[in-house]
Amino acid sequence: MNRIRIVVRNDKPHAGDIADEMAEALAGFGVLATADMERPDAIVAIGGDGTVLAAAAAALDLDVPLCGVNVGRVGYLAEFEEHEVPDLADAIARDTYSIEYHSTVAVRAGSHEALAINDVVVEKVVSQRIIEVAVRVNGEDLASYRTDGIIVASPLGSTAYSLSAGGPVVDPSLDALIMTPIAPHSLLTRAIVLAPDKVVTLTVKVDRPARINVDGREMCIVAPGEEITIARGPKKIGFLSLGRHPFPEAVREQFGLDHA
Repeated sequence: MNRIRIVVRNDKPHAGDIADEMAEALAGFGVLATADMERPDAIVAIGGDGTVLAAAAAALDLDVPLCGVNVGRVGYLAEFEEHEVPDLADAIARDTYSIEYHSTVAVRAGSHEALAINDVVVEKVVSQRIIEVAVRVNGEDLASYRTDGIIVASPLGSTAYSLSAGGPVVDPSLDALIMTPIAPHSLLTRAIVLAPDKVVTLTVKVDRPARINVDGREMCIVAPGEEITIARGPKKIGFLSLGRHPFPEAVREQFGLDHA
């Protein structure tokens, strides 16, 4: 790799220092790294999981891998810590990394469509009023939820919003869709893990609109009766890895668990 785009969380001054360190380390190997690199070979996001998600959209568009350097709180998507910057730069320059590919989630509603790394959330617009959402899987009726919303997450996103809503922790190497209702007024309150080839269709009933958020960013507002189609994305996202932080360690670190 010879050209790297660096994405930095601007509201954290220390992230800028780490970005400078990363650029300098790469330059020592003859690798050019800038924030405005037009055709990068990879993207390095410096900040936290939110920064990685912001960089992931560009990585998907450019069809290049990315990685995250965590600054501050424990990150799940940001695999590398500050002290690992020299090793990461060395691996990028010498091509001694591996690339781990993870599935995405595609959503379409009317003329709007997007890809999510973590999750697609269909949620109520008016905070005091729940919505009713009819769910079909591969065209077959599953259930109708009276709820604050529905989350459809990738395995990589299972430890984000889905987890806080009661969903399971899923190994990111799996290929699946995790559907989790948010505060449901229903007998079926558990998350459902679906095979990756399933297509989930959501329809908001009654006379209340809903909002679609993709990785925490609003995509659009949908009217009652409008169908929302969610499925595995047509492309995967690649993450640079040095194999130092396996899944059990990542979970242990994120949740502050003791060793077995």
